[in-house]
Amino acid sequence: MRLFSFFKPKAAKTTESVQEADLELVAPISGTILSLKDVPDLVISEKLVGDGIAIIPSSDKLLAPFDGMITRVLASNNAFAIRSDNNIEVYVTFGIGTNSFTGEGFTSNVSLGDKVKKGDPVINIDLNVATKDLESTATSMIVINSSADIAKVIGTSGKVQAGVTTCAWVILGLNKAE
Repeated sequence: MRLFSFFKPKAAKTTESVQEADLELVAPISGTILSLKDVPDLVISEKLVGDGIAIIPSSDKLLAPFDGMITRVLASNNAFAIRSDNNIEVYVTFGIGTNSFTGEGFTSNVSLGDKVKKGDPVINIDLNVATKDLESTATSMIVINSSADIAKVIGTSGKVQAGVTTCAWVILGLNKAE
């Protein structure tokens, strides 16, 4: 029993941290959570821009992970950034590209400055067309370090449903954004 009680305080602390989260993120696409370290892109796997989660997708739409404003949509329409009311910016990107990636098969439903609600469709994906030029379909959701005083990002594991399953929590540092 002593071995199990040793682990219990850590689990309780994680639960407490999640309850104190400044932002909850729902899955932007259905699929299975993948560790960032397993994403075949150095910027993502080494968390150079920020921390978050990745998903091996099983659906064809990228949804807004929380209520916010669209701050960026790539010309290729395979990625977008969204900012929360407390200035946390999250970058969502479908797939890891190649040098010949053109963005064919992606259609954006939003424009820069649009307000969206959690679960709103942001990008439609024609998987048969879009995936032919990609090295990987891994979809990342990265909390941008420079957007706020990010203390911690807590991710989950397992299967997720787009727009429904909470899969990450953001906790701000002492200098919380207003």
